[in-house]
Amino acid sequence: MQESLLNPSVDITRLRVGSQTYHCLYPGATFTGSQTCGRNSYSVTVTIVDVDLSSSFLCGYLCICGVTEDWPELTTYFDGEIMGNRHGFLTQKWEASEQVDMSHWQRFPAFHYVRNELKRPRLTMPDRHRDTIFMRWKERFLIPDHKAVSGLSFEGFYYVCMEFNLWSPASTALSVVSEGSETSTSTLLTPGRRHRDLSVQRAGDGSPIGPRCPAPAATISGFYYHPKSEPYQQLSLTHVAQTFSSTFEFR
Repeated sequence: MQESLLNPSVDITRLRVGSQTYHCLYPGATFTGSQTCGRNSYSVTVTIVDVDLSSSFLCGYLCICGVTEDWPELTTYFDGEIMGNRHGFLTQKWEASEQVDMSHWQRFPAFHYVRNELKRPRLTMPDRHRDTIFMRWKERFLIPDHKAVSGLSFEGFYYVCMEFNLWSPASTALSVVSEGSETSTSTLLTPGRRHRDLSVQRAGDGSPIGPRCPAPAATISGFYYHPKSEPYQQLSLTHVAQTFSSTFEFR
């Protein structure tokens, strides 16, 4: 049978869904750090599994240690919404009011650089080039076992700010490529100037190649919210540099 006549709903092994990369945000990227809750601090590792900038989506695994004595290590699957034209800063779900949203977003210093760009009714903003990405992460279930764990709830979510820290004391050139294409353009970052308009690029526009990440390392800060939980539980993570590329493929 000719390949052009294959039924994609049957022969799914021939289909490829390519993930996208954006600086330190790429499949296989690892971030380590902690989550604080009151006086307690827990070790956290986040691994990115898939990134789809065209859909303003990503997903991954969040591993947290020491939450319960019976479960010294818990790993959950989460998916995330990237703020931009598609998803606004107003959550409008998960029991989060506009007042709750603003009280959390305002805790990120980078938010004040984009606040004047936000458009009603959902407080969306243009998908421009930035060195900061704002997201919401929602944990969905435990892996590999979906069983319930006493004292653990997935009803809340995280407000997240990822800063790529693209500026550095020395000039740094970042190559921009589209998957399967030659280098299309490059951006030169000059000393002493912090670029806040560098990016979320959408599919077809090209994306900076990963996992090359200029020093200093990218950071993730976040705040967990649920009305019945300790307020402003803070997530603080740093990108773990890799010397090799990781690729995940969904079939």
